[in-house]
Amino acid sequence: MTKRTPYLYPDADRHGNQRLYFKPPGHKKTRIRFAAGTKEAKAEYNRLKDLYEQGGLQQSSQIKTDSMEWLLNRYMASSTFTNLSHNTKLQRRNFFERFIKVHGQTMFAALTAKDLAKVRDALPRFSGRNFIKSMRAAYKWASLPENGYVDSNPAAAVALPSGATKGHQRWTLEDVLQFRDHYPQFSVQRKALACLLFTAREISGVRTLGRADVRNGMIRGYRQKTWADATTPVLSLLKDELGECYGDRIWIAKGNGEPFSVKSLPQRFSSWATRAELKGLTAHGLRKSVGTILADLGFSENTIMAALSHESASSAQLYVQGANKQRLARLGMEALEVEVSHIWKVGKP
Repeated sequence: MTKRTPYLYPDADRHGNQRLYFKPPGHKKTRIRFAAGTKEAKAEYNRLKDLYEQGGLQQSSQIKTDSMEWLLNRYMASSTFTNLSHNTKLQRRNFFERFIKVHGQTMFAALTAKDLAKVRDALPRFSGRNFIKSMRAAYKWASLPENGYVDSNPAAAVALPSGATKGHQRWTLEDVLQFRDHYPQFSVQRKALACLLFTAREISGVRTLGRADVRNGMIRGYRQKTWADATTPVLSLLKDELGECYGDRIWIAKGNGEPFSVKSLPQRFSSWATRAELKGLTAHGLRKSVGTILADLGFSENTIMAALSHESASSAQLYVQGANKQRLARLGMEALEVEVSHIWKVGKP
């Protein structure tokens, strides 16, 4: 363990002996009564961290019950927060802890939209957008009749920075084949490509997939963000790409057989694409290509929704509209060519 480990603080007693303490924001300092670097110390740290994330760690009695620190800690200890996806909880907790360091003693009833807008404007565009969404969620929970801590939601009055972007670039079939041919079969890169393409899941959803997830020829699972059912069939192409690794506990594993972390696998996959001379292509762009291929083949919005585990038709409609637009554009431009060609060629040798 090091000083960079979240909420872990080393300290020395008057005899110079090092002690370890676990202290998240707004909570009392808890002594870890094991030597630094031992398995026992790591296990105790993990136990306290899990307890904190589940809202079961005792908060400091010095926190004022009308402060932002108190309110946000109450929200993070609620079932509403703990039932969120892991990534959403991690993101919101990071925002709240940074906010508490500066504004923790502010009375939550006195916080205004103007105050929140200043914090938003000090952050990069997407961070500002996600910060306001996090605060909206916290105040929405606080205003529920069963809680009744506030009567209004100041974050609801704060404008969100635009979230519009070009998005992740879709892979073409030629891009997929170029990536495939760059790496040997059964390499971790090829297995990652196959798992992403032939399950149509997000990279967070394939990170821990393995033989235990397969039942009756179907790969079970849920999208981590929405908990939508993401069950898909085991395609023969996927089994061929996995080979003997199909029976492994983790299909996309590091050298020690363990899964990559939530943050490292997307970064690694992008770097693998760059090495294959596909710079700028990402794992999510590959998932989007599945929707495009299905739309080009003429499948319905319902089929695309099911394959990609979307809960609304809006995303699937984009793929269908894109495919229809290309077909109509082809018909229109070919008609233009027919109409113009007989004039265009007049007098031409």
